[in-house]
Amino acid sequence: MVNQDIVKQVAQNIAEQYDILLFTFNDITLSAKSYFENRQYSELFSRQQERYRLYGKYVKQVFAKTQELLGEHIEDLMYWKAIKKEFSCIVNDKPHRSNSETFYNSITRKVFVEKSFNPDIEYFDYADYKPMPHEGEAVYDIIDCTHFSVVAIKQILQYFRFSVPFEDINRDAQNIFDEMAPTIIHQKSNLFLDRIEVLKPVFYRNRGAFVIGRIFYKNWSMPFVIPLLNEEKGIFVDSVIYLPAEISIIFSFTRASFFVHTKYPAQLIDYLKAMLSHKTVGELYDSIGYYRHGKTILYRDLMNYIHNHDDQFIVAPGIKGMVMAVFTLKYYNFVFKIIRDKFEAPKNCTRDFVIKKYEEVEINDRVGRMAYAHLFENLEFPRNLFSHELIQELQKSCSQTVEFNGSKVLIKHVYIERKMTPLNIYLQEITNPINKGRVILDYGFCIKELAAANIFPGDLLLKNFGVTRHGRVIFYDYDEIAKVTDCRFRRIPQFTDENDTLGTHEILSVEPNDIFPEEFKAFMAPDGPIGEIFLAEHHEIFDPKFWRDIQKRINSGDYIKFYAYDKYNRFKNLD
Repeated sequence: MVNQDIVKQVAQNIAEQYDILLFTFNDITLSAKSYFENRQYSELFSRQQERYRLYGKYVKQVFAKTQELLGEHIEDLMYWKAIKKEFSCIVNDKPHRSNSETFYNSITRKVFVEKSFNPDIEYFDYADYKPMPHEGEAVYDIIDCTHFSVVAIKQILQYFRFSVPFEDINRDAQNIFDEMAPTIIHQKSNLFLDRIEVLKPVFYRNRGAFVIGRIFYKNWSMPFVIPLLNEEKGIFVDSVIYLPAEISIIFSFTRASFFVHTKYPAQLIDYLKAMLSHKTVGELYDSIGYYRHGKTILYRDLMNYIHNHDDQFIVAPGIKGMVMAVFTLKYYNFVFKIIRDKFEAPKNCTRDFVIKKYEEVEINDRVGRMAYAHLFENLEFPRNLFSHELIQELQKSCSQTVEFNGSKVLIKHVYIERKMTPLNIYLQEITNPINKGRVILDYGFCIKELAAANIFPGDLLLKNFGVTRHGRVIFYDYDEIAKVTDCRFRRIPQFTDENDTLGTHEILSVEPNDIFPEEFKAFMAPDGPIGEIFLAEHHEIFDPKFWRDIQKRINSGDYIKFYAYDKYNRFKNLD
């Protein structure tokens, strides 16, 4: 017999604690405006890490209370069926209902930690994504104007009330108009303006504030993102981004989440999805800080894909990693990474060390150069989905993590991240020399930007970097990452015949954190013209002084600028 009083207490506690979690999350999110206005960027980064840790903190607290309330009934399915029913009634009318359901699932996953997902006691929607019906107020406003003009753009900028004045709002509005007008006119279709929409919340991240909206004409529409920066003379517009592919990069899975406050996260995601049709809903939730709900959406999409497509898990193309076994579905846009049971030399790290490195990446500012990986535990799949080659690979090197139980495969610990083409394979397969040159240059920029963010990748081999569909180079092998400030960058000693005679080379000692950048050249610069292109642009990477200078800047407290858009898109007349 189920005790309904206990059922109600458990359901109410989960719902109420998520409301408190969300209130705290929003309180931190709202603080971003003040940090932007006061140029307190390091402090904003600290709050970002604090906000990221909130979810796990509340899950731990609620799980402990649930254990206390249920006692010996903690794994009783009859109780959990009743709790789910009661919880559904409590959250049904909340604008964040779906997020509350994700939080509920996080508690059940703690309870049934070694059991596969159970739709009888947990929330799972097999339906494809559909926009949510509008509830309450809209997440956007309409700018009152009759045509696209400098005046209309000024209205957009003035819609947001900052405590800091614009440096030159007339110049900024003119810059935006001059950039966008030729593209609008080039449409050569109906140019009668219907409306201009602007999202009510500002999107804050790093040093920037981003204004987002859409321009609607009778037969077509154009999205726009206006990045704002705040420096000594005031706020100014740094660029305007209106091509969907370039906007997509701003919302990339390789960047930290935005601070964006809204009562209606589902409606906000619907708006962004309409702008960025190629972005998955899960990634968009990640981009506004709802990582756990993004993870829920990713799992839903994966299960729907498996049930509706004739595809099979295969070993991922490329050189096999020493630490991770990597596999994928041929037509699916994500890869699956499992830590191997043991690592061959020269790898000398432990499983726990690798897990810690992935956790560090989760909370770090990835500056658009490191892939975010969702950790999943106890995923169950039909065995017939796995190729024979992959089964052999997993049985041989991942037996502690993967169990083959008859017709089922249970994976206890796996990271899922976006699929990319390994850089070494990309350079082998691509025939266009311009694309080759562009990507090898971006490889160097990737390393420099990571260094500026106090991240040293450790293993700089081409195979540890991937190329996205936008042609950006991303790092994705985290077992050897370290802080740049924790490394000692040294020159390779030059010995003479006299040194050899005297045996002075014997006094050279090398510590684990010693790095010799001159050695990088042997594997970073490919043979031939593209290697020469790389050396011409990035030769300083092989000089210890380059790395020491970055260390000095970081240690001095200099919060280095990062742009989520191409620097060539920045307005040139701001000085």
